[in-house]
Amino acid sequence: MYQTIHLCVAADKNYKLPLATLVNSFIRNKQSLNTIIHVLCSGLSEKYQNKLKSMCKNTNISIDFIDMSNYAFDFHGLDMQHWTKAIFYRIMIPELFKELDRIIYIDGDTLVMGDLAELFNTDMGDDYMLAMVADRFSYKTRIYELNTSNYFNSGMILFDIKKCRDFDFSTKAIKWIYDNSEIAKFPDQDAINVVCNKKILRLNNMFNKQFATNDFINWEKKPVIAHFLSAIKPWMKKSPIGYAKVYRSYIPNIWQHTKVYLSQLLYYSKYFIFHKQYAMTMKNMNIVEQIKYYLFNIHVWTKTLKNGNHNLIDVLKNNKEARKCL
Repeated sequence: MYQTIHLCVAADKNYKLPLATLVNSFIRNKQSLNTIIHVLCSGLSEKYQNKLKSMCKNTNISIDFIDMSNYAFDFHGLDMQHWTKAIFYRIMIPELFKELDRIIYIDGDTLVMGDLAELFNTDMGDDYMLAMVADRFSYKTRIYELNTSNYFNSGMILFDIKKCRDFDFSTKAIKWIYDNSEIAKFPDQDAINVVCNKKILRLNNMFNKQFATNDFINWEKKPVIAHFLSAIKPWMKKSPIGYAKVYRSYIPNIWQHTKVYLSQLLYYSKYFIFHKQYAMTMKNMNIVEQIKYYLFNIHVWTKTLKNGNHNLIDVLKNNKEARKCL
C-alpha cells in the first residue's frame, strides 16, 4: 500500500489557467495521502511557478516543475498542426521517473474531483504495465483501424515504471510513431494502444470520465477525474455557460473566473442579437418592443443555459411566451 501519490501533468504557457485550475481542484477535493505533483513544462515563468507552489502551502500536496524545453521531439512526417510536443511528454515518463515505482499521468484539461488513493493503489497484477480508461469517442473505430483488442484514452495513465522500463516502452512507442505517421490520428495515444496492446488494465470510467461540449453533465455523482475532451474547452468563450459552470468554480483567481464567465456570456449574447431569425423578428418592432423582447428572451435563454441547454432556437421555440414573439 503506497502512502505517497506521485502525479504527473504536462503544460506549457498556453495551459497556465487550466493547470492552476487543476491544482486548485486537487486542493479543494482533499487527498487522503500525501501527493507530489510533477509538472513537465516549457514556457512557465518562475513567478507563475511560485504562485502555484504557494497555493499548496498548508496542504499535504507539493508541486515541482521539470523543464522540458531542451527535449527534442522531431517526428518526421507527422502533421503537427493540431499538436504540440507536450503531448509526447507522457511517452517519456518511465525514463524521467526511474526512481519511482508508479506514477499517474493526467491531462491538463481535467479536474480532480475525488480521492486518488484507490486509483494509485490499483492492483495491476503481473500481466499489466499500464492502467487506463476506454476512449469514449474513438473506441470502436480505432480498434478496427489499428487492429487492437481495446482502445484507451491517454488522458489518464497509471504507469508501473519498472514494468514499462523492462518492456522498453518509451523506445517502442516513439519508434511506432516514426514508422506509422500516416495512420497516427492521435499520435501518442495510438502508439500507447498499439505497443502496449493486452498489457493495459481497463479501469472504471470514473477515473477518466470524458465529457464533450454538448453533454448535459449531472454533477451530483462526481467522477474521480473529469476530463473535458472537446476542442472547445470549458475555459474558452465558446464553451456553453452551463457546461462550464462547475469548471469555472475551480478557477482559483476570482478575476480570471469572472473574465471567463463574462467572455462566455458576451459570446452567446452576441449570437442571440445577430442570429438571422431574431434579427428579422426585431426588425418589425418599435424600440420599446425590441428591448422587452430582447430582455425577456435573454432571461429565458440564460436560465436554460444553466441546465446545460445551449441551443437557443430550440429553447425559444419550445417556450410558450417566446413563441408569441416569433
